[in-house]
Amino acid sequence: MFPALFLYCRTIHYTIQMKKITFLVFLSIVVMTSCERRIKYDHFDENKLFSLYELYEMKTYRSLDKAMENPDSVYKLVLFGKNLSSVPREIYNLKYLNTLELTRNKISDLPLYIGDMLYLQGLYLDENEFRQIPEEIYNMPNLRRLRIGSNKIEVIPEQILEIPLLDELYLEDNEITEIPDYLYDIRKLRILKLNDNMIDTLKPDIAALDSLELLYLNRNNLRSIPYEIAQLKKLRALEIKGNPIPLAIVDSLRKFMPNTKITY
Repeated sequence: MFPALFLYCRTIHYTIQMKKITFLVFLSIVVMTSCERRIKYDHFDENKLFSLYELYEMKTYRSLDKAMENPDSVYKLVLFGKNLSSVPREIYNLKYLNTLELTRNKISDLPLYIGDMLYLQGLYLDENEFRQIPEEIYNMPNLRRLRIGSNKIEVIPEQILEIPLLDELYLEDNEITEIPDYLYDIRKLRILKLNDNMIDTLKPDIAALDSLELLYLNRNNLRSIPYEIAQLKKLRALEIKGNPIPLAIVDSLRKFMPNTKITY
């Protein structure tokens, strides 16, 4: 009896210990997750939000080690082809980062804190392993340019409308089959790149994007282009090569859109 009771007590003790360990692991995960969002700003400094032209002239950091030497002066960071499977945590410290490029890595999701980076205007996620547009970027107050081409994205989600200043969207070389109706509500959109997808319809609603300057639809499954597109007076380039669109339609578009370069 006593050995059995001893064994029973040992079992209970072991179970309690395992529960404690499980709880501690869970607590650690919660703490780590919450810490990921702890990017704090005393105030918003408009002087640290630069135009795209100003950023072009600024120093580009290509090493985290170099960037960490003076993190408050880093506005552009490029980690191209670094074989990264996740976003480095050191980026927490780059509070005034305006441009972040993570092209050609193995990243499939973003950390929570990325959505708290108030100054981020350009985010480059091309050639990674994303299956959807990361929800962490929605409501980023100053994000203007999102590049997430050459991934495995199938759907453009409605939450894309929540990015208030988005005016450049690059989604080429994904697995998108349709342009959803709500995309036509992004009235600030200047550049839309959807090359190399599987889109078979462009709706007349495209005319609602009256700020659109560049539209790339090469190598999809389009059989027609709505004539309403001629209402886009700011459209400078329309690329539709590699689609089964009759030449007669293209010739008509060129007649009605003399100021738009149509590549067919």
